[in-house]
Amino acid sequence: MDIFSGFINLVQRGGPVMIILIVMSIVAVAIVIERLWFFGQQHGDSKALLRDLGTKIAADDIPGAIKVCRSNKGMLPRILEFGLQRGTKNRADITDALSIALMENLNQLERNLGIIGTIAVIAPFVGLLGTVLGIIRAFDDIALKGNSTPAVVAAGTSEALVTTAAGLLVAVIAVIFFNYFKTRIKAYNQEMIVAANQLAEMLHFHNVGEPIPTDLYQPTTPARPAAAAAK
Repeated sequence: MDIFSGFINLVQRGGPVMIILIVMSIVAVAIVIERLWFFGQQHGDSKALLRDLGTKIAADDIPGAIKVCRSNKGMLPRILEFGLQRGTKNRADITDALSIALMENLNQLERNLGIIGTIAVIAPFVGLLGTVLGIIRAFDDIALKGNSTPAVVAAGTSEALVTTAAGLLVAVIAVIFFNYFKTRIKAYNQEMIVAANQLAEMLHFHNVGEPIPTDLYQPTTPARPAAAAAK
């Protein structure tokens, strides 16, 4: 209860600008939670997925490869499925199709990040605006009351600086998560590009009737029975 009353007191001291900062922080937190959930839904092991697809492609089972993609969650399986559905085309067409799918899905990766970036930039200025308005109000009160002792000036200034502190706090949190998501998007986008290129190469080798190179397709070698190993 003391924490809640203290929060209400801060809001009252900050005035309307503090309410704006609270709304901005709520929006930022909502986007952060949504983005964390989104990235948590993405496929985590692209190499294992490619091995499974390579197994199906090598067995001339493109429909089976498509089923593998549909049985996995995330953007990457959907992109690779897009390429598999054009698996009979030449390599250039397959690569173009995968590139289109990648560009379309890139927008999903960066969804709402611009809002967090905007909040990170403007939050300190909103806080500063609240401080300026608070100082103006404090000096107006001093002029009306005719009391300009250091204690009165300090009290008014401390109240005015509440919004600056709040604005900086909101901005710091927004910048941290903005950079975190940008780094994660870059890594995941690079992973998808590599996986798409490997799938295009697998399909190319399959279409020309050549074995898929082992660096692209590495099927799991079954364990040898103990008796056979002893021989």
